[in-house]
Amino acid sequence: MIKKSTIFDYLIQIMVIWGISILSLCVFCSVFGEMAKGYSSMFQLGNSGIAISTLIQYLFLSIIIASLRWLFFTDVLIKRVSIIIRTIMMFVCVILLIGIFAAIFQWFPVNDMKSWTMFFVCFFVCACISVVISAIKEKSDNKKMQEALEHLKESK
Repeated sequence: MIKKSTIFDYLIQIMVIWGISILSLCVFCSVFGEMAKGYSSMFQLGNSGIAISTLIQYLFLSIIIASLRWLFFTDVLIKRVSIIIRTIMMFVCVILLIGIFAAIFQWFPVNDMKSWTMFFVCFFVCACISVVISAIKEKSDNKKMQEALEHLKESK
């Protein structure tokens, strides 16, 4: 049985992306905030907190990422492309999107190699964690589905 997505599923996805992003930003702010205070608009308050403008920017970014996720993973528009290619396309789009946000909102100097290196390290770590969690969830869902199917066969 295929579950139909609703607007609430979309809103939940936005809040999950935003929450994880802000949690990550809080960790980085606590560790690097004072060092990056004059270097990045994200750390304009040092390790004292995160500016409301940055929180709103991340919310807008989360809305776009959730929309990209819908585009790449619901089979509505891209039906003949493998899941691996769609995942790669999604990651490429997110990296480009973050680069655009970094340039517009001065999250970090876009012409500084050190900034991009730090970004890619952080992105890689977060992406790996996301992929592992998704794989664990899918494995759990498949196991539950298999158990339900076996139970259904036994009851006949």
